[in-house]
Amino acid sequence: MSLSLSELVQLLPPPAPSAPAIPTGIAALDLVLPGGGLPRGRLTEIVGSTGSGKTTLVRAVVEATVAGRGWGAVIDAQRTLDARDWVHLGDADGVWIIRPHDATRAAWCADILLRSGAFALVVLDGAPTLTKSAAVRLTRLARDGGAALVILGDRAGAASQLGGAVRLVVEHPAPGHRRSTRPDGSGDGTTRTIAVRVEKGGTLRTVEVSCAIAVARRLCAHPEVPDRRGVARGPAGGNRHGRRGGAAAPPAVPAGRGAHAEPPRELRTAVERARALG
Repeated sequence: MSLSLSELVQLLPPPAPSAPAIPTGIAALDLVLPGGGLPRGRLTEIVGSTGSGKTTLVRAVVEATVAGRGWGAVIDAQRTLDARDWVHLGDADGVWIIRPHDATRAAWCADILLRSGAFALVVLDGAPTLTKSAAVRLTRLARDGGAALVILGDRAGAASQLGGAVRLVVEHPAPGHRRSTRPDGSGDGTTRTIAVRVEKGGTLRTVEVSCAIAVARRLCAHPEVPDRRGVARGPAGGNRHGRRGGAAAPPAVPAGRGAHAEPPRELRTAVERARALG
């Protein structure tokens, strides 16, 4: 018994319905994206220069994901996210901020999160450029788990060697755009206009988000500041350290003043600092 191609197609099970897209929280941007947001099971690239507003856009996507009762994870590879910008999401279930000790482990963290199947959104922020094999593996895991995979990168270079199904370019606001102060005092106290351009995977147009999202802050990526507490100030014009780099000895009490002579000011300062440090 032979069957035609159309009859064989009818015997196949219907395809599973696609999961709804992850909204960005910006209505004007969702209108120009396929499915009304970031696609699940695909790779989305958000690129832009430093300070253009990439992290601000990601925070809006995370807020929209949490509002839809989904779980979202942000992998802070450079460990520079300011917790004050995310503290309002502290009581929400399903918000994870991952901070690996090494930026090269960010792709491994994304692999673990996507394999769990518990997250609707996984964001790679500050990770090195993904190789093609790593991007293909993470995209396959995102498709199996029905999650949206988002990678942030600089405008000069691609976030991955594979290229995303959707590519958003976040640009600096044009000069002269209005700025204002938020009444709740969140962020750095100002709001501004950011421009999000859909470069791939949707209607090619630019969407302006004016005075809607606070400017995100970044912490210093090199927190190892030398501790100078307790170091006594040496005499004026003298060397503060000995030959071996140790702290200089306090000046001796001049002879002839007796046992109860008043110590020099530098010695008193060093003793007071030592007592304050316990």
